[in-house]
Amino acid sequence: MNSPTRRSWPYAVTSIVVLAFESGWEPAEIRSLAAVLLVLVAVIYAASRDHD
Repeated sequence: MNSPTRRSWPYAVTSIVVLAFESGWEPAEIRSLAAVLLVLVAVIYAASRDHD
């Protein structure tokens, strides 16, 4: 049965980055965090496509 998938990762990534910003992280740290999160999302997305 094919059901539509709900993509909540943009909200999760945004929330984590905003929390880091509000916690006083430096801009360079936030950029690094955002890059790591986006790579993680890309890896998960690519792995999920292989199973379809």
